[in-house]
Amino acid sequence: MKSIKCKAIVTLAALSLFIAVPAALAGNGNGPGNGSGPIHNITDGTPVDITGTVASAGTRGKGIEIDTGSGTTTVYGVGPVGFWGTEGIGIPVVGDEITVTGYEVTFPDESTKIISESINNGEQEITLRDPESGAPLWRGGVPSHEFGRFSTGGFGKGGGLKEGGRLP
Repeated sequence: MKSIKCKAIVTLAALSLFIAVPAALAGNGNGPGNGSGPIHNITDGTPVDITGTVASAGTRGKGIEIDTGSGTTTVYGVGPVGFWGTEGIGIPVVGDEITVTGYEVTFPDESTKIISESINNGEQEITLRDPESGAPLWRGGVPSHEFGRFSTGGFGKGGGLKEGGRLP
């Protein structure tokens, strides 16, 4: 009988540690603060506008490369294809002329990236991040059209989406 009680106590203690330790180490959900977590403060970066021709696009997480005429700049944070589709705009493809408004963000390891806030092709503009907080609009639902910065139609040159929001 004593052995069963001892096993039960040890098992409960192990389960408690198994649950409590990860919860205690999880933090507040904003990443560890060393640059490896999500970016919540991009608006603290330096505002930039990049204009040029899309030279490379389509690899998730690798950003899009824009040929500015004086070099190539990689822009990150363009959002998922599905978000663009809900706005009725095709994601930029190679050859599209675009202007990206965003922020150059410096990370704790001193590396920098340009994170997009909005992209314009001369006819249409899509807002990708909340202008106040920099939070991605594709997270937490599609934003209200009251921002007044969304339009409909394709980006041109194939656009990136077929009818029904499917990739070509």
